Amino acid sequence: MTDQLPGLDDTQTQKWVELIERRTGVSIPPERKSFMLVSLRACIRASGAGDYDDYYRRLTTGGGWSPEWSMLMDRITVHETSFFRHAPSLELLITDILPAFLARNPDCGRGFHAWSLGCATGEEPYSLAMVIEDYMGWRPDGAMFGITATDISQPSLETGHKGVYNERRLVGVPKEMRGHCFRSLGDGMYQVVDRLRRRICFSRVNVMQLERFPLRDLDLIYCQNMLIYFSRERRHELLAQLARRLAPGGVLVLGPGDVPSWSHPEFERIRFEGTLAYRRRMGAAGNA
Repeated sequence: MTDQLPGLDDTQTQKWVELIERRTGVSIPPERKSFMLVSLRACIRASGAGDYDDYYRRLTTGGGWSPEWSMLMDRITVHETSFFRHAPSLELLITDILPAFLARNPDCGRGFHAWSLGCATGEEPYSLAMVIEDYMGWRPDGAMFGITATDISQPSLETGHKGVYNERRLVGVPKEMRGHCFRSLGDGMYQVVDRLRRRICFSRVNVMQLERFPLRDLDLIYCQNMLIYFSRERRHELLAQLARRLAPGGVLVLGPGDVPSWSHPEFERIRFEGTLAYRRRMGAAGNA
């Protein structure tokens, strides 16, 4: 019975660590191996697999993404998020990124396109949508914008797509935005209004397969607190791939402690207190 699963020795544990990193890029440091084993046991129990070996075969058969992988990654990655979570990065969006974009596109001939990478249950992309709409709303021509929100966890994406949250989750939303950005469903539940939900496309993406994801010429890549799951080498590989997705003048916003030593010849660091952000130089070549 799965309730009586034995422990794994170091060799067996390392086998699982290597499988997870190989398939998803997520690195399991020594201090999180016990958490990984707890997650494995819960997934084996929920899937009905007989034991570790049976579950391993299910994950490795076929080579594609399966419900078992979604379940496992949903447990291993912690979806700690909230509305308006990192105020300095959002302030950077208002005071620098959006004004610079509109200065480059005074007639709004092209819309503002952002990518929320590692979006979890949707609070981050919805926060971006509220800020962008609030900033651009004064324009008589109604500047267009769209946000692509991606994560590896299918259950989290489904929550984001529905846009339904309990009242406690709305604590970080400015009071002046609550009334016109959410509608009450009763019983303390609220849903993001349709006009904002239509701005966001939720999609499952494994960052180990970014070459399959066709986003290009982005004005903003917002990637906070996702890189902590990857090794230092993998982080730099991912950042090099993300850099190619930005249009000249586009900005990469990271978590303040994600990769403080990163540099790229086509990017300049934006100096804004409490943030880690880089802008692609206007003279940079087109995206690969």
